[in-house]
Amino acid sequence: MDDLERFLDLVRRELGSDDARFELGGREPSGDDRVWASVPHSQAQGGAQGWRAVAVFDAAQTEEALAEHAAKLDGLVHSFVGIVDRLAHSGPRGRVSVASQEVDDALGVLAERAKALRAVVIDEDSPVLWGSSEVPRGPEDVEEAMWIGELAESAAQYSGPAGEDGLDLVALIDLDKAARREALAAVEPRKLRERLLRKLPVVRELGGQRDAEAWRTHFLTCRAIAAVRRAPERHEEVQDGLGWLARDFGGIYHVILVYDGLFSEIGAAGVMQRALPAIENLVLSLPPIDPTPKGARVLQFRPRG
Repeated sequence: MDDLERFLDLVRRELGSDDARFELGGREPSGDDRVWASVPHSQAQGGAQGWRAVAVFDAAQTEEALAEHAAKLDGLVHSFVGIVDRLAHSGPRGRVSVASQEVDDALGVLAERAKALRAVVIDEDSPVLWGSSEVPRGPEDVEEAMWIGELAESAAQYSGPAGEDGLDLVALIDLDKAARREALAAVEPRKLRERLLRKLPVVRELGGQRDAEAWRTHFLTCRAIAAVRRAPERHEEVQDGLGWLARDFGGIYHVILVYDGLFSEIGAAGVMQRALPAIENLVLSLPPIDPTPKGARVLQFRPRG
């Protein structure tokens, strides 16, 4: 990775950006604080098709400045043709197959029939998210969902000095750095406040395509995933603002239905029981999947110095 790291260092220096990285797939970056350039595809070298270089600034840029930065980044990408071969060997080997789409589609039907917000399939050990009813599907794997779920759980359990219950992550996620710091200024303990300030920008970067309702469902789903991973022998939970029901198959897999509170456990369990054999067959027929996100993949290196 040394060549890739040196290239990203060069991008940061030449453009004066706060961050630089490579991304694979997913939606094209948007916003007045970033520019991107496609990495040229090389058929002869097996290709780095779908990769792009992204530079992110710590403040909004004018249209003129964005155009200048984009042109400079494009020139850098085309000047360093060696990154094509490097990225071709850094890409995820797991493929998005017809079978995996069928799992997602089946989970979408299950969620609709069970009147759930989301349906997902995880296992007990790997970071692979085997299926999700989210459309479009986000890039997070199970390990990312777990720490996001733990963060969301801490926010939900927060009790403020004035008696307020919970922190609204959906409202906090879209705030800029200064506004978020101001909104969290009174949050104690300090460790929670600093954790939120540090982690929320990362969460936002992962799921930039989500609107407020999608964020709400995502945070509930991550909390449910974290709960099942902590105690895979549990099959349901209902608490204020979150409910989930899980059923296992194949010894290690779990299908999880996610709700925003109370739900009909008998009704959901019946729908789940009828859908489970088909979902099991689809998941067990999947080809081997490397533990990499299904959406955009990010290769990011810490700035030197």
